[in-house]
Formats: sequence, structure tokens, C-alpha cells
Amino acid sequence: MKFKKFIIGLSSLLTAFVLLFVLLRLMGILIWVNGEPFDKWIALIGLIAMPVSISILSKKINLNKKKENTLLNIVVFANFLYLLGSFSILSENYTFIKSGKYLSSPYVIHEKEPFQWPKDEYESKYTFYSSLNSFIYVKDSVQKGNHGLSEHARYSDYKVKVISGSLYITWTGGSIFIR
Repeated sequence: MKFKKFIIGLSSLLTAFVLLFVLLRLMGILIWVNGEPFDKWIALIGLIAMPVSISILSKKINLNKKKENTLLNIVVFANFLYLLGSFSILSENYTFIKSGKYLSSPYVIHEKEPFQWPKDEYESKYTFYSSLNSFIYVKDSVQKGNHGLSEHARYSDYKVKVISGSLYITWTGGSIFIR
């Protein structure tokens, strides 16, 4: 009986944690751990904890078996898609920019690649996240630029420069406006 209460409490707590994390992501807050977003771990936790919580909740509110199964299938499918997406957006689309002379805090840049083909002829959307502390980054701005600039910044030396009163990240592949 104690173990069952422990599982119910733990599952509810983890489900609340997953839902809070998803809400934070929707609000533009990025959790950055060990050089990549924390999304894949949250998705894994959700894939395990949320079905258990839904099963417990459906018994408390007396859902019939068909509605419970439908709800479970929808939640597991949505969480599985989130998990696949979180593994596909690992560090290859994110670049960490250190603070320095012109940047008071570190930045994380996320490049959302275009879906058109060939990709190198189109612009990517760059989302800049500024640091609140070493783990929490808040969405700062969104800019458009040539495709592949974050990869150039990650694998070559970049510099933060002031050009005509505006802040840019520059490297051999080009530059992108910060603010």
C-alpha cells in the first residue's frame, strides 16, 4: 500500500514537472544542461510518468475504458513525437556564445532550418536566448539570416562586434545581428 502511494505521488509530481517544463518552453524559456537543451530528458520522463498519471486520474474520475484508452493513446503518441523531436533538435541546431567584452551574458542561438530545397539558397530563422543563469536562458530575439550560420559559429572562431551601433556575431561564414 505504501509503495502504491509512493508511485502515485511520484508519477503525479513528475507529470506536473513535465507539464511545467512544456509551459516554460512555450513561454520561450530554455533549460540548458551539459551543452544541449534539457528537452530529451523531460520527454523521456513524460513518456513514463504521464501514462501512469492519466491511468490513475481516469480511475478517480470514473472514465470508461474506451475513453481512458483513447486519452492514453493520444498522450503517449504526443509524448513520443515530442521525444523524437527532442532527439532531432540536439546540439546540431544550437550554438553557445560566450559572454565577453560586448555581451554581458552568454547566449544560445537556435537555428530553425528552412524546409525548402536546396537549403543553402534560403534563410534560416535564428532564435537568440540570453542567459539568466548557467542553466536558464530566456528568448531574447528572432532574426533571419543565411542558412548554416550557427554551424559556422560553432566550428570556427566567432567574434562579437559592434557595427554601426548594433551588436553582431561575425565569423568567416558571415555575420548575424543580435541587437
